Amino acid sequence: MAGRKIALVTGGSSGIGMGIALELAGKGYDIAFTYRKNAGGASAVQAQIEALGAQCCAYQISLEALEGCAALVDRVRADFGRIDAMVCNAASDRRMSILTATPEDLISGASQLYAAQMLLAGAAARHMVKDGVHGAILFITSVHGQMPTTNDFLYGGMKAAIERSCQSLALELSPYRIRVNCIAPGAINVRHLDDAQRKYPYSTMVPLGRWGVEADIGHAAAFLLSDAADYITGETLRVDGGFALPGVPEGWAEPHPVDQNFVRNAYEQMLKREEETDNG
Repeated sequence: MAGRKIALVTGGSSGIGMGIALELAGKGYDIAFTYRKNAGGASAVQAQIEALGAQCCAYQISLEALEGCAALVDRVRADFGRIDAMVCNAASDRRMSILTATPEDLISGASQLYAAQMLLAGAAARHMVKDGVHGAILFITSVHGQMPTTNDFLYGGMKAAIERSCQSLALELSPYRIRVNCIAPGAINVRHLDDAQRKYPYSTMVPLGRWGVEADIGHAAAFLLSDAADYITGETLRVDGGFALPGVPEGWAEPHPVDQNFVRNAYEQMLKREEETDNG
């Protein structure tokens, strides 16, 4: 549709990516989004976007296949003619213990949590530079990049790395008027479960007194990608209802922030693996 901006959102078939894609479609963007396995969700989201009057294409891809990241962006550029906004959202929440992490765990986790995000951003930036587009790149990170918990050394570490890299990318791309920012969500109820179905009572732990929803991130993303945020780059906006303000909230796991059950289970798993190795 002539005159509309183009946004590419990874992981748009559900959750935060879906919320961002729908919000941007309502703000006048045509949407390209990716999904990994959820073809039914992708079809439903595409129909909702098109009902808003936007053009939309869904692309199936696994971000663990790093060689496909730039190819995806190239295809979207060819299909839509330009890319104005790149939203790097899709990533699996990998939790593990350092006592049992394998080389395969670390390589796979770092590939899709960090390397894929940088490759997508780089491919989008190249098209923006060549096309003379004063675009924007947005990474979806997490409050876990800022507030550590017992089992998130890889997940939280990679999210923190993205936020640091965002600052360098913002400097490098500033001569082209390409802005780069992050949103760090926290306590977003993407599975639509109430507190009785969850381990932790988030609604009582969040200072603003409620779960976050997809639209909360969608609103923030639409702002950071808009002309209203034209003077904002290299920043991380935390959207968490104040969840991370106290550091590690009281009651996160036990009366102290070390999840003793996780530590004990990881130790037992470590011993079991060593015994299997010795006997194998």
